[in-house]
Amino acid sequence: MILDANTADRQAFEREFDACVIGTGPAGICIARKLAEAGFDVALMEGGDLDYTPESQELYVGDVIGHDYYQTDVTRLRFFGGTSNHWGGRSRTLEPHDFEHHPYHPLSGWPIDKTDLDPYAEEADTVLDLPPAEVFPDRVDDYAGPDMPIIKFRQSPPTRFGEKYHDELAASERITLAVNANLVDMRLDPTLATVETALFKSYAPGDAGFPVRARLFCLCLGGLENPRFLLNANSQIPEGIGNSNDLVGRFFAEHMAFKIGSVLFESEVPTGRGYEPTAELMDEYEILNFNLLVGTKGLEFTREAARSVICSGEFSERLAEKVLGRPLDCDFGGLGEYWENLNAEDRDQGWLAVIIEQSLNPDSRVMLAEERDIFGHRRLALDWQFTELDAHTTRTAATLIAQRFAEQGLGRVQIRDWLMAEPVVWPAMGEGQGEVGLHHHMCTTRMSADPAEGVVDADCRIHGMSNLYIGGSSVFSTGGHANPTYTVVQLALRLGDHLVAQLSA
Repeated sequence: MILDANTADRQAFEREFDACVIGTGPAGICIARKLAEAGFDVALMEGGDLDYTPESQELYVGDVIGHDYYQTDVTRLRFFGGTSNHWGGRSRTLEPHDFEHHPYHPLSGWPIDKTDLDPYAEEADTVLDLPPAEVFPDRVDDYAGPDMPIIKFRQSPPTRFGEKYHDELAASERITLAVNANLVDMRLDPTLATVETALFKSYAPGDAGFPVRARLFCLCLGGLENPRFLLNANSQIPEGIGNSNDLVGRFFAEHMAFKIGSVLFESEVPTGRGYEPTAELMDEYEILNFNLLVGTKGLEFTREAARSVICSGEFSERLAEKVLGRPLDCDFGGLGEYWENLNAEDRDQGWLAVIIEQSLNPDSRVMLAEERDIFGHRRLALDWQFTELDAHTTRTAATLIAQRFAEQGLGRVQIRDWLMAEPVVWPAMGEGQGEVGLHHHMCTTRMSADPAEGVVDADCRIHGMSNLYIGGSSVFSTGGHANPTYTVVQLALRLGDHLVAQLSA
């Protein structure tokens, strides 16, 4: 059933649930469905409404105090379905290499392997409405050499979790979905190791709030809000829940995205191609993972088709502005201009961009600002920082692709001056050097075997807590280069199975 915390009779929550799942993005909905399918009663709590509302979205306002980044309220969405509502659909698994420890990358390595997530691949494909992996290979050939294969991403429609699962959740006898129910605190038992209740408030003026009791709790608020809530949950633990080692919010990682060079092609002009390094190449040069993208200076069909669709309506234009953090230029491009430019004289010229796995840096972090929101929580302060390993990886990626293109007679690459400077002068947004980041918020409650190196264990349970778990990309130990949604769903399905086992014990 679906209830609105602004108007609903709260007697529906005057009982103990088996689980309270907070957040209705991909992680929260996958976990709640798993538990319900196993016969357990779930309170599924959403701070936003069924659709976008300004009063909910305003709670995502925060400060950017590190490297230039998107405004914190336009890089994610706060309503039913979460950020799946502006997900682009690109899907790819992480590589085995991404889960391993590498001496040149301190703290790297997950406490689980890729093989722990592989059993959830088929189910994740169904959840995300993806074509089967066996008919859509993720590698094509060795166009740039055997150590830099061409890679592919599978494409979801994309799946909007709110739309896809609304009717199922509304009809469920096991899931009680509450919208406009904002998490404001968690109350712990005398040992401070077990959550007894979670406290929620609606937007109604003067609302005293209401508690939800459950045997276990799962926080699925996203890579920025998971740490923000834990840091604000200091009514019993001054440093915040799960923060005894001062690690909540640290290691914030994005997929850094920059244009790093120009290309003059000698023969074939590649379009829409991406290259990644092999594990052996990464270890040889002591670099992180990356995805190199090559395109022509002319317009790209998929991008201009999307522009034509978005610019066809006022709402889609406003939504695009929210996602991009700037108005979309509807006076440029589009399918009409794409067809006109097919025979442009400069089609032998192109660009080179890179998506980089960011290194683990404790100084890159989510913190709390002094300003408070309407529920009394301190707002977000994002301090995004880069390291020399990030610079080394980006510069090496550019140099390697330039060498491969020259060796094979494919073209010549001119690397951007900012990348070859010492130190690297990282571009700000709006400087024509790419998107800077891809709205992927990771590692802020990272998974680790050792509580001194992370916030949750291999089962996504907060170290030192008996019944508080976290879902979503904030638990990533490292980010790889692949878009995170596919791995988020795999992890959520795995966590769902673990919680079923815990409740059944």
